Amino acid sequence: MNDTYDLWVDFTCMTDDRRVWTRGADAHPGFAPLAGRYAVVGCEDADPAGAKILSVNAEGHVEVEVLSGSVDSHRHLLDPS
Repeated sequence: MNDTYDLWVDFTCMTDDRRVWTRGADAHPGFAPLAGRYAVVGCEDADPAGAKILSVNAEGHVEVEVLSGSVDSHRHLLDPS
């Protein structure tokens, strides 16, 4: 696990509408994936991205929508005041 993102995702599995599934077990320690929450997602081979968590099912699978643009362009969503 990398400290630069909250949730590991495999960007190669992202659909045309920018959605991808991952596992809650792939969350950074201390990060709780909850539907409606925003997170930094990433993997070892790509730059991190902002994403909205769409759903978390009973098996612990997490569906996210990866946002266009840099993480910094979505910082206001990631750091609620």
